[in-house]
Amino acid sequence: LQALKRKPDLFLCSNLDVKAVFQCGVLSLKFPEAPTVKASCGFFTELLPRCGEIAPVGQVVHENGKVLLQAVLEVRDAKTTGSLGSHFAEILFALNKHCFSYLSIW
Repeated sequence: LQALKRKPDLFLCSNLDVKAVFQCGVLSLKFPEAPTVKASCGFFTELLPRCGEIAPVGQVVHENGKVLLQAVLEVRDAKTTGSLGSHFAEILFALNKHCFSYLSIW
């Protein structure tokens, strides 16, 4: 998350497997530890607005966004208690704002 905030062009590096990073983030949403889930939610709320400006990110979100959406909806239902609900809502908001055209397809 901090790397994405401070140096977003890191995702332009040819050695970085953006899909693997994305999938790790999705898996982290399902962890039982609240700090891990919050960090993962923060990662996606920083990543999704960059879909238009960083081509590798846009491609991975286009191809794998449905998996993210499904994970958020499944985990959000399971973890509605506590403060995590607002973090999942932020991901849904970012998807709606930055990936709206894909939402109808997903």
